[in-house]
Amino acid sequence: IPYQLEILEFGGTDAGAIHLSRGGVPSGVISIPTRYVHSVSEMVDKKDVEASINLLIKILEK
Repeated sequence: IPYQLEILEFGGTDAGAIHLSRGGVPSGVISIPTRYVHSVSEMVDKKDVEASINLLIKILEK
């Protein structure tokens, strides 16, 4: 399953607030590379979506 590791230095997701609650909650995000994000013409590659689904399945099986 192809993947890339990335650390966001700005921007964020809902996981950013979740991991700060109470004593901290382990959290992570699986992102799909997206062109024209937050626009009406947002696009992803179908192979990236399928690889992300396969990655999530493998993580949940552990």
